[in-house]
This record gives sequence, structure tokens and C-alpha cells, in this order.
Amino acid sequence: MKKRKLISCVCVFIVMCMLSPMILTSCSSGETVENLVANRKAVTLTIYTLVEDSTTPEGLAEVEEALNEITKTRYTTQIKLIGFKRSEYEAEINRLFDVYDAEQEKQREEESIENSRIKASKDQARKDKAAGLTQAVTKKPTEPPKTTELYTERIVFPFMDANQLDIFLITSSDMFYQLAEDDRLEGMDDELNTKAKVLKEYIHPSILMSGRYGDKTLAIPTNKAIGTATYLVINKRLAEEYNEFARNFNLELASADEEEDADEDADENEDGEEAEATDKPVAMKIMDLAKVKEYGDLTAYLEWIKANKPDVALIDKPFESLKNYESLFPGMPEFAAVSSVGAVGTARSLVYTPEQEPTEAPTKAPTEPPTDEDGQVITEDPESTTIPATTSKPKNTPAVMNLEPAGISMTNKYTHTAYVNIAKLNQEYRAKGLFENSAVPAGKERAAYVAQGTLEDRLAWEAADLANGYEYEYILYGHPIAAKENIQSSMYGISVSSKVPTMRCMEIITLLNTNKKFKNTFQYGVEGVHYIYNDDGRIEYINNDYMISMDYTGNHFIADLMAGDNPNKWGIAKEHNLNVVSSVFMQFYLDKSKLTADAEEAIPKINELSKKVNEILMSGNIPAEYEDIDDYISGYVEPEFAAAGWADLNTEIKLQTNPPSDD
Repeated sequence: MKKRKLISCVCVFIVMCMLSPMILTSCSSGETVENLVANRKAVTLTIYTLVEDSTTPEGLAEVEEALNEITKTRYTTQIKLIGFKRSEYEAEINRLFDVYDAEQEKQREEESIENSRIKASKDQARKDKAAGLTQAVTKKPTEPPKTTELYTERIVFPFMDANQLDIFLITSSDMFYQLAEDDRLEGMDDELNTKAKVLKEYIHPSILMSGRYGDKTLAIPTNKAIGTATYLVINKRLAEEYNEFARNFNLELASADEEEDADEDADENEDGEEAEATDKPVAMKIMDLAKVKEYGDLTAYLEWIKANKPDVALIDKPFESLKNYESLFPGMPEFAAVSSVGAVGTARSLVYTPEQEPTEAPTKAPTEPPTDEDGQVITEDPESTTIPATTSKPKNTPAVMNLEPAGISMTNKYTHTAYVNIAKLNQEYRAKGLFENSAVPAGKERAAYVAQGTLEDRLAWEAADLANGYEYEYILYGHPIAAKENIQSSMYGISVSSKVPTMRCMEIITLLNTNKKFKNTFQYGVEGVHYIYNDDGRIEYINNDYMISMDYTGNHFIADLMAGDNPNKWGIAKEHNLNVVSSVFMQFYLDKSKLTADAEEAIPKINELSKKVNEILMSGNIPAEYEDIDDYISGYVEPEFAAAGWADLNTEIKLQTNPPSDD
């Protein structure tokens, strides 16, 4: 009995010895019991990215080590950070895929040879059996019994393969399209719907949508401020003066009309016939700033400024039709082929439609999501959030999410009514002298102008205006557009060549977008080595040994700010994103290989013609042989586009934008 008890105690002691290293490891690393039970396999994965020219190999190695301090303990994942200069990057990615293609081809050949060998062996076996020939069965050698060691080995991370490509940066829309077409990218939707679903809470929906191709999510773009807004800017003091003048003028006009009507009635009674009509002054239009929507709403106001305020600057340049069209070819901004998008809210909708308008000038930053001591986002119930945490919620009411962009409606910009009307308005303003003849000096008081920028830009302009003693009303004329050309210039995808499980790669991509410590390290480097925090708690670089664009390191809004940044930089950017509309071309890629030879040849001809027509209509230098803009459009523009092959090209584009149904 005593012997059994002794054996039992020895067994317990041995088990405790085996468990103690795990327990100690758990205590020291912060790993949970669940992670220990999961017994995760150690993996080594690569991250390929773009770095600035000043970045040194030593700087990259230091950042890699700091990132691994997070990932090795928490995820049993070792990162190999590989940075290339812009001139080298895409060529290296292409080389790695060429190696992968060669390996795949070799594997297919080996499989074919093996299949042929197996088939030949089976055929021979059948022949031997038919001939009565049999072979003795060979036994597999017996493996020696496995032994169990009474200790826990430390984690050993595998070496990186020479041509290993796992997570990598996608630097353009064209690159993304080609990778997607060639099936180079792993799908992410299974993870986005399970372990990585927190990304949906931290990435603007238009940004996340731009990582889709067909019915799959193939990349995660950088979460950031989206596009620029167009503002119609009007001098509030002068607008009030104009309206006061207009009201008094209209009162006097109404009083004079009453007296004239009384006199006419008297004349008619005396002579027995109605008095002849005479030209009467027309009432001035009151300019309600809350109702100003179009350039033409400024006409009467600017005429009054010109007549009464000679020291005030008028419009500095001709108006552009900025909100009515979206270009098919961003690289050719004047190209005639555009989608006519009409008014925001009808032809296409805001991504967020709040019942109550968002605050335009936030006074304090929205509350950031809580994080633990390692910077990991703490998510209590991610399914309860209706608006991603990266976007400020409208006050008191949730926003309706509009994730489908409007349909594409192709047209020729230079024969379309909205563009022609802007050209005519510009001619009217030239004739009335409402455009300045030279650049407006900085700090000069202006009646009105058009400005493009982010909400942060606008707040800076307002501060400068006040410093100069002016106050302007900023009217949102054109909403920021979430266009794939901008958003897809910084995305991370997972290569199909990766041998690392997709879920393990998605863990690292999730860190890029939710973990402040990981983001700061990837963005700024190692504290005390590459940067320091100043007395205001802001980042200041101490050398250029590790430099990388903010766009290439994941979610902007979880990064610490740099010295000189607006204290509410990220809060303002989130407010800005509430006014975003999704590009109608977000999920569309024109396949030029499907165009006929005539249509493809027409593209450069139409581009040159587009630039010429746009310059003439914007400058107002209509050739003398044409009476006016309408005559120029019908007599020159339409015939020249027809001769360049516009009709056939437009038809073929429409076949891709709105393909015929299978019904």
C-alpha cells in the first residue's frame, strides 16, 4: 500500500514538473489558458512594404524586432519585415510571383509524372495478375517507439523561405486589378465574418468595400480621411450688406409700383384707355446662404459687389463642373467619357445618411475605443456597433448605411447639359466682368470663391480668415468621393503563394488596424531609437533611419499624433468622412482587352480632342466662325467626336458598365 502511494506521489510530482514551465510561461507572457490549450503552431510570415529612401537595413531590423515583441508572445507569430524603395518594389513582387509560377509548374509536372508512374504500376499489376504472377508484399519497417520528454521545449520559429511572400502592400488600383484578375490574392471573407470581424467596426465601409473584387474581399485598404470636398465660400459680412440693400431696394420698388399703379388707374379713368406699359426696374433677389446650391445663385450678389465694392476681389477663375461628373479614366481627367452622377442624394447617396446633420466643426475628439496595456483594442460586443468606431456618430441618432454606389450612367461630358450650362455661365460672367484678371493676393477680402480640401483644411482656412478680420460661409458644394484610385493606393493583401494559414495572416492585418502599439511601431519606429515623445506627448523624429508613409502602416486613426498636428486631427477626419459618397466606379474595371481595335484606337484621339474642347470652353475662346457655345457644340464638338469614333467607343464602354442580362 505504501509502495502504491509512493508511486502516486512521484507521478504527481512528475506531472507538476511538466506543467510548471507552461504555467510560468503563461504568467510571464500574459497568454490566456485558451491560447495555451490551443497549442498554436509557431509560424514565420513576411510583410513586404514600401519605405522611404532614407530607411536603413538597421532601421528595418530594429522595427522588425519591436513588432515581434508583440506578435511572438501574443500570436506565436514571427514577422520578417521587408522594405523596398518605390523604384524596386513592384518589380520584386512580380519576381516573387514568377518564382511561385515556376514552382507551381514544376509541381504540376511532378504530379503528372507520379500519376503516370502510378498508372503504369497499376497496369503492370493487372497484367501480372492475369499472367498468374504475384509479388511478395513488402512490410514497412517498424518505427521505434516514441518517447515522451519530461520538459517543455521553447518555441522555435521556422526560418523564412528565400522567396516567401505572405502579407504585402498593394500600391495602386491597377496593381490590385491585375492581381485580382490573375488570382494572386487570398480571399478574406471567412475571417472577416469570424475572428477578424472587428475590422468592420474600425474601417469606413467605403474603404472596406474598395478591397472587394467580384464577390470576394481580397485586400484591406488603409483607413483614413477620404477625398476632398468642394466648398462654395461666400463673404458673410458682404452678403448681409447686399441683402440689406436688396430688401430696401425692393421696399422702395414696391412703394413706387403702388404709386405708379395708382397713377395709371387715375389716367385710365380720365382717358378711358389703359396706359402704355414701360420698362420697370426688377426686384433684387435676396441671397439666403442656407439655400445657395449652385454657382448661378451668386450672380446678382457679385454684380452688386462689382458696382459698390471696388476693393473687394470677385471670382478668381472660371467655374468647373465639379459635382456633376465622375471620370472613367482618372489618369486622363479631361477625357469625354464620364458617368453623369447628378445631385448627391438622388443619383448616388452618402455612405452615411444621418437623420441629424453631423457637426461641421467638432470641438473635441470622439472617444477612442479602450485598449489594454499592449495597445490591443478591447471589444466587449462588436456586433452592437452600427457605425464603425473610426467614424464619428451623428448626434443622438444612428446613421443609415448605404453601401451600394449608384449605377453608372455614361455620357459625353462636353455635350452634356450640365457642363454646357457651366460654360455658358462662365461666358456670362466674363461679359459682366465678374472674374478677376489676375491672381488674388493672399489676405485680400473676397466676395466669393471656390475651394477644395478636407474638413481639416476648411477649419484652417476659417482660422486664417478670422486672423485677417474676415468671416466666410463655407457651403458644401461637392461631397468627397471614395474613389478606388485613391483608396486602393495603399492596401494589404495575402498572397496565394503563402503557406501560412490565412487566419494567421489576418491576425497581423487586424493588428495594423486596431492595435495602437503595433501601429505606432510600424509607423514611427522604436521609441528612443527613431523617435521620442515631446513634452506635449507628441511624436518627434530623432533621425531618418526608419521612414514610411502613414498610408502604408494601417489605420490612421489609432496612431499617436506628431508635433504640429491639430490636436483633433483624427476627430476632424472622422467628421469629414461622414460626408463621403461612394464612387460609381468603385467596383468597375474597364477591360480594354474586350474593346475592338477601332474602339481602343479611338481612346487617344478622343483624349486629345477632349483636352482641346475643354480648354476652349473653359477659357471662352470660341472660334469666330461660331455664333455662340450652342453653335460651337453642334457645329464642331459633336461632328469631331463622331469622327474620332466616340459612338462606337461609348457603346462598348456601356456594354461593360451595364452588361446585358442573361434573361
